[in-house]
Amino acid sequence: EKMKIGFIVNEIETEKAKYTTIRLALTATNRGHDVWIMGVGDLANDPKGYIKAWGKKVSRKKYNSSEIYLKELQSEKCISQRIAIEELDVLFLRNDPSHEPSSRAWARSIGIHFGRLAAKHGVIVVNDPSGLSNASNKMYFQQFPETIRPKSLITRDRDELKKFAKKYKKIILKPLLGSGGKNVFFASRTQSGNMNQMIDA
Repeated sequence: EKMKIGFIVNEIETEKAKYTTIRLALTATNRGHDVWIMGVGDLANDPKGYIKAWGKKVSRKKYNSSEIYLKELQSEKCISQRIAIEELDVLFLRNDPSHEPSSRAWARSIGIHFGRLAAKHGVIVVNDPSGLSNASNKMYFQQFPETIRPKSLITRDRDELKKFAKKYKKIILKPLLGSGGKNVFFASRTQSGNMNQMIDA
């Protein structure tokens, strides 16, 4: 059965063909679904309480590659239209708050807020907005039982970090916010000389 599917991303212009979102959208399109992509800046809640978005979709029914699919989506050939989010069957929240610059601080949580509104209107929302809100940074893992999570230290204290690294011999340093392996370091006891640079990063 044909479904109307929406994907919220940071910005359509910054999407890349290798992203999972584009592959999901391509597959859904090729299977005959009505697929719309929208950036967080394309979302609106009108005075009557309806959730709207400037959505974009491709014009053809089949695409051989995500590169061709995305090229059309980012071109003037794509279909651009004001759509009602409430009319979607499924809405995928695929925007990454950690990729938003400080000049777009408003964009970091907007997908979660609009996702909650869409769910209230009966739209199936993937990923769950409340779950995304709870997991907005790596502190989320501290809610899991100790038996299934690694020993962790969360601090900005340089000396505490060095003591922790010395005790456990090998550690992973990572920022609370971020994704894609940016500023993530594997450190061993023998790399104590580089520890300051890793902590600074």
